[in-house]
Amino acid sequence: MLTLGLVSLAVLAYVLVGYPILLRMIVRLRGARPVRRQDITPSVSFVISAFNEAAVIRGKIENTLELDYPAAVLEIVVISDRSDDDTDRIVLEYAARGVRLARQPERRGKTAGLNRTVPELKGDVVVFSDANAMYETDALRKLVRNFADPEVGCVTGEARYLKNGQTAADEGERAYWGYEIQMKRLETQLGSMVGGDGAIYAIRRSLWQTLPEDAINDFLNPLQIVAAGWRGVYEPDAVCYEETAGGIRTEYKRRVRIVSRSWRAVFQVKAVLNPFSVGLFAWSVCSHKVLRWLSGIFVAGVSVAFVDVYVRALLQWPVVVTAITAAAMVAAAMPAGRRLLGLTGYFAVVNYASLVGICKGSLGRVSGVWSTPREAAAPKRPLLPVGPLFLGSCGLTAIGIVVVPAFVSMRVTTFVFWLSLALLGYVYVAYPLLLALLRVIASRPHRKAAIEPTVCLFIAANDEASVIEAKLKNALALDYPPDRFDIVVASDGSVDGTNAIVRSFAPRVRLLEFSPRQGKISAINRGLSTIGSEIVVLSDANTFLEPNSVRALVANFADPAVGCASGDVVLVGDRAALGSSEDLYYLYERWIQHAESDIGSMIGADGALYAVRRRLFVAPAADTILDDMAIPMGIVRSGHRVVFEPYARAHEQGVETAREEFSRKARVVAGAIQFLTRRDSAVPLNLPQVILSMLSHKALRWLSPAFATSVFLASVALAGASHEYAAAAAAQGALVLLGIVGCVPRLRRVRLIGLAHYFCLVQSAAAVGMLQGLTGRQSVLWRRSMRYPAKQVRA
Repeated sequence: MLTLGLVSLAVLAYVLVGYPILLRMIVRLRGARPVRRQDITPSVSFVISAFNEAAVIRGKIENTLELDYPAAVLEIVVISDRSDDDTDRIVLEYAARGVRLARQPERRGKTAGLNRTVPELKGDVVVFSDANAMYETDALRKLVRNFADPEVGCVTGEARYLKNGQTAADEGERAYWGYEIQMKRLETQLGSMVGGDGAIYAIRRSLWQTLPEDAINDFLNPLQIVAAGWRGVYEPDAVCYEETAGGIRTEYKRRVRIVSRSWRAVFQVKAVLNPFSVGLFAWSVCSHKVLRWLSGIFVAGVSVAFVDVYVRALLQWPVVVTAITAAAMVAAAMPAGRRLLGLTGYFAVVNYASLVGICKGSLGRVSGVWSTPREAAAPKRPLLPVGPLFLGSCGLTAIGIVVVPAFVSMRVTTFVFWLSLALLGYVYVAYPLLLALLRVIASRPHRKAAIEPTVCLFIAANDEASVIEAKLKNALALDYPPDRFDIVVASDGSVDGTNAIVRSFAPRVRLLEFSPRQGKISAINRGLSTIGSEIVVLSDANTFLEPNSVRALVANFADPAVGCASGDVVLVGDRAALGSSEDLYYLYERWIQHAESDIGSMIGADGALYAVRRRLFVAPAADTILDDMAIPMGIVRSGHRVVFEPYARAHEQGVETAREEFSRKARVVAGAIQFLTRRDSAVPLNLPQVILSMLSHKALRWLSPAFATSVFLASVALAGASHEYAAAAAAQGALVLLGIVGCVPRLRRVRLIGLAHYFCLVQSAAAVGMLQGLTGRQSVLWRRSMRYPAKQVRA
């Protein structure tokens, strides 16, 4: 494994560092090959490829008309790939100023448009450009001056990325392109650079060859020119500016499309791989492109070796490795760490996209048709797919549980014991300690102010006749201006008189009747589509708010970065003699949520009381079980924070029996597992705190029953080898026994027995919920425990 890692690391080091160093050494030893430039003005055909570029095409044409180049020898042509927006109309407005529209009758892609148009052009030199690439005034003169050298057949300018984006994709692409520019300079000094840039490159028109329609013209065409014996050079003073793709998903798709077509292009001009035909250019193609595209394989090799080394080190020096890991997590939460993490994520995504592109190119699954980043509806923030990571963890954990009783070896069993114990310790102890530290060194306070936006209190209800009257009276008594406060009840197929009670509160309360019953999330999705308030407060029918709760929640939205605020719901009543144990658990949970809020965003919200900006609401799938997880995480993906508001308090009657509590917790975990297995669980890569909290507070917590099972089985297997393992097995057995004894309600009132019973109940419910979530056996329809009239609840 170590050998694999070292070999992979060596190849990556060569591709990223060794190749540039060797280039520089050869250039220094041989001397740079000069380009004989002169200030010439040959006839130029300036070609702009466009598809649905109405947003930028006017600015592009104006920019082109303002170039410092003689108008008499400048032909401007816009190739429209059958745009169906206002692109063509805008281009035709410039016909009187010499701009010609070449519209394709069918949408066939950029290369097809060039094949059709370039042979009809008049210029000796053809300049290719994108609709969003804005040239400096002298860029065209600087570009064509290289053709004074009779050996030059292709010239590429310098495309610079604007610094108006701050996502990891923006920063990653700018960093990547800065590196690429250095390669272009060195390769030109050696002889010829590899490929071109579709935003700004030029060729002698006589060198154009008809290309396959699925080919990438700015890579294949320059390769053909070099293979024919001409030079392809870089002109650093011919500058244009364009925006980055904007998001990791957009950048991923773009990379897949580029690599899939470029991979095929290399083998369509096989001469560029023959050093006897093109000399050192073949080495540049292999090093700069082919090995670069294959880097994902080597990254995977390094990653596997790293995990192997990390696990071995953890077994040998657990304290040291854990301390280093914790320090790394703290560093990742700092600004520089967040930026490094984002760039690392960008690097990983780009390499994965290259591998996908190679596979598609090899299988012929490429297309010449493209969509611009401006047109594509893509997320603006890079995302980490938490779901696949979680499912992978489930698989590895299951393997661990199976391996232990198989007694493959004492070493394996020992490893499983300590790893599972370490994970349990991290989830319940180390993660809270890490949060406490981050709260001190990386706190991110948000602004609060006494504001009064329009607010809607939204109550999803199903057969709530026993409490709905008290709930609405409680809502009408809240301290918020009535003219800015709406109350809406979305009745999900109620048949017990709930609807009649709600109607009696009209017109102050609005009833939305939905039938048949489809579940809470359906009621929320359909109900919120009718609401125009700036802030929506979602609350359950049996949750009674303190008078200032809405004002306390709304105050958080004075900060534009806040998109969701969660309240503090306190359970009251005897709660099947679980009260003290449950209170302790919720005290622990609230502290974690508050700490996560202080350093960034809490994960999810309290479904009984939370508020969202209406414009940020994205309707989850109709079968979503946990609205208070899916809706807040959608807001996090939009770039906004989810915060905890301790002064927005409410009270709710706890469940009456331990069985009801078990069912409730199992449903919550099943809903959470369902959420994690879906694509909408993806987390922004440039928010390491959210990633850390999602994995530590949620994913690993929900896997804790599996870790606890592994610890118990491993300690039993090792009991004969060591008194320590025997003691661990006995302690766990005693905990389970106390938990079983706690099934008797009267004995449960003993503090130790009550704590053991609640811990076992939570772990068992989590295990059942995990299985229900993974198998999809949890219904979207929510089961309510017995509701109590308001007089039995302290409001």
